This record gives sequence, structure tokens and C-alpha cells, in this order.
Amino acid sequence: MAQLTAETTKHLAGHIYVLVSPVCEYIKIGGTDFVPFKRIKEINSCEPYKTLGPWSLHDFRQVADWRKLEQALHYTFRSKLVKSVSGQKELFALSPVEVSKYLEQIDVSQVLKKPKIDRMFQDHEFASFLARLFRFTAILNWLDLQGAWTFSLFPSTNGGRYYTINIGPHEVAFATLPKNNRPPVHMIHMDRLIHDFKDVSDWIKVSGQ
Repeated sequence: MAQLTAETTKHLAGHIYVLVSPVCEYIKIGGTDFVPFKRIKEINSCEPYKTLGPWSLHDFRQVADWRKLEQALHYTFRSKLVKSVSGQKELFALSPVEVSKYLEQIDVSQVLKKPKIDRMFQDHEFASFLARLFRFTAILNWLDLQGAWTFSLFPSTNGGRYYTINIGPHEVAFATLPKNNRPPVHMIHMDRLIHDFKDVSDWIKVSGQ
């Protein structure tokens, strides 16, 4: 009987996830038997989600019964279901933060694994790096003109990104993961107008860019 229970649990186990896209005002709430990144690859290659992508992972939980919890999530937020996009039942007009709060309230006995991203922001060195990056790119100074900036950890990309920063659909900064004994790459895309700022211009000259 114990073996049957273990097999049943293994069959039901999977992931529930929340996806966001820099070109879509909605979020996607779904579930899968597989790891979220495999599902994201499928979602980014099929309609109607492909046109609204690229989608990346905002939050997830590995749970004992993903179908049950996915159904509970969809029922809880049913009033926010997007009906204007045909061929789908998993787009919702609400903040991803609101769904993350719901995920935090799931019975701990149902959760097999949760992301450790929140621990990264408690790391002083990592937090300082983000603060310097945001100051250097002057993100906070341009929010009113440029709209939403999106910071994504481990987005679904062919090159293997550690993080990306986007203004709408446009990637303005990223770092790659070390691969095949090659060091990571850190990149910031800048407009020519950046040369109007002497400190930045001097830094570019010193760096040999």
C-alpha cells in the first residue's frame, strides 16, 4: 500500500508556474509535469502565446499534485481570466506579485520545492551589484518616459542568460552564464547620447570600448 501511495504521488507531482512577458500586459498561470523551463520553450513556440512572448519565469512551486493546485489557482483568479485572447484559458489580467503571494500561502505539505531567488537578494554582494547597475543605467530616472523596466533572472533564451533587463521588448543589459570553460559576459547596451555624460564617456575610453 505504501508503494502504491508513493507511485501515485510521483504521478501527480509537478510544477505550477507564473509567466510574464515584456510585450504582454497579462500573465500566464499554468502547470506541468516537467520542469518549467521545458514548458516555457514549448509555450514560446506555439500560439496564441508565441505572439505575446517571449515568456519568462516569474515564480513557481514544485508540488505534490500540480493539477489540483493549478485548478485552485484558476478558480481563485477566475474573475481576472482574459477572454479576449482566443485559444487559451490561462492568461489573467493581474499582477504577478499577487499570484506569488498566493503561492506563499499554499499548504507546506503540498510543496516539494520552492525557488531560492529571494535568498539572492539577501546576499550583500549581489544586492550591491544590482544597485550599481541600476544607478549606472539610470533606470529610475527614466521610468516616466520609457515605461516598464523588466528584470528577469534565468530567462528562457538560446544563449543561456543569467539575467536580462528590458525596456518593454528591448533588452538593454544582460549577463551570460559560464559555459564550456568560457567566462560569463556582462553587457550593457547604450545610446550614443550617453557620450553627453563625461564620466561615462571617460569610462568607455579607459575601458577601450
